[in-house]
Amino acid sequence: MRQRRKLAVILLLAVLFVQAAGYMQVYAASATLRFSVGDGGAVAEQEFTVTLSVESDATIGDFEAYFTYDAMLAEYVSGPACITGGDGYLKVSDMDASPSSRLRNYVMVFRALKRGPCPFRITGVPMVYAYENGNSMSVLSEPFTLEIAAAPDASDNALVSSLRISPGTLVPEFSPEITEYETELPPGTERLIVSAVPEDSRSSVSIAGNDAITDGENHINVTVTAESGNIRVYHIMAVRGAAAPSPTPEPEKEPEQPGGCVLSAEREGEELLLGGRWSYRVAALPEGEVPPEGYSADWLLISGETIAAYMTEPDAPFCLLYLDNEAGESGWYRFDREEYTVQRYRPEVVTVKDTSETNRKVNELLAKTSDYEKRKNAMSILCGGLSAVVVLLGVLCIRLSVRNRGDGDGDFE
Repeated sequence: MRQRRKLAVILLLAVLFVQAAGYMQVYAASATLRFSVGDGGAVAEQEFTVTLSVESDATIGDFEAYFTYDAMLAEYVSGPACITGGDGYLKVSDMDASPSSRLRNYVMVFRALKRGPCPFRITGVPMVYAYENGNSMSVLSEPFTLEIAAAPDASDNALVSSLRISPGTLVPEFSPEITEYETELPPGTERLIVSAVPEDSRSSVSIAGNDAITDGENHINVTVTAESGNIRVYHIMAVRGAAAPSPTPEPEKEPEQPGGCVLSAEREGEELLLGGRWSYRVAALPEGEVPPEGYSADWLLISGETIAAYMTEPDAPFCLLYLDNEAGESGWYRFDREEYTVQRYRPEVVTVKDTSETNRKVNELLAKTSDYEKRKNAMSILCGGLSAVVVLLGVLCIRLSVRNRGDGDGDFE
């Protein structure tokens, strides 16, 4: 009788262990997606490798995911056959995969186009399935940003060929090698117009601090970033004098045009000149030259003179002017109405992508995830019911064993 009772207890424990093990297998499986770059990193104008790793606590089966990268900085060259796409969007569809270990790597080759931070991001809902039972795993993806270094022969020229302000005069006189300047501004000056032209057209220029001028010292920084990433900052300390108190009301300001731009201008004969030192000449639009797409002809009032301007809309923060510079070169210039700066206009290239197919795939993955959640909940209920049945059977077995033992003792007596 004791042997029968021991067997019943052992059977109960075995059933509970198997049920608990199955429960853990269904719910504990998870995976992590990581990006990494090959040895040597990434250098502009050279190829480099990026590895997408899938790591799990269970044997990996099928895998499907989408990820993005900056197509302005990197170009996809090649990879495994299960990877398709390009132009900043790739799909990994490794279905019907043979069993592998708990770590799987996908190595891809890219070509670096230029210097800068290139992010790699998993999008949508990645799907990783356990090979043993086909169940999908919970997935964690880690963001990754690759710093692409400048090409060895990239220009490190971060100088400007000209630097002009209006109003005011730079002290000392401008020289590309001098980075510290001072100027005095008349009372009431609210903005300082700054024009900076880089020596190397591949360099970029940004200007900060020239808006919202106040009494006393104001610090304006002109930052030039070379193709190589080399940075040079031209600093202008602009001192605005305080306005003298006046018993009479201030004269009304000249009303602005709808565009909101009132600039300094001066006419010399038939020529209309712009800028603090009249460094630009308003030029007529040549025959055959048309404004960039999206811009239409309009007018601006400049010191009582009306000139042609081109705008996307009347209240747009930028407008275009067609000007001649001091070197006699004609072209489009962009005027920033908020910063009051004039810079060369470079049209932006916008790529529109058809994402309908991607959205369909993402919806399919979401549907699969929803179906998995339903099956998981049903399995949870079933496992709970089975656990209750097993416990009841175990209790019955124990009670029967105890009762049989009692009957045996009575017969013995």
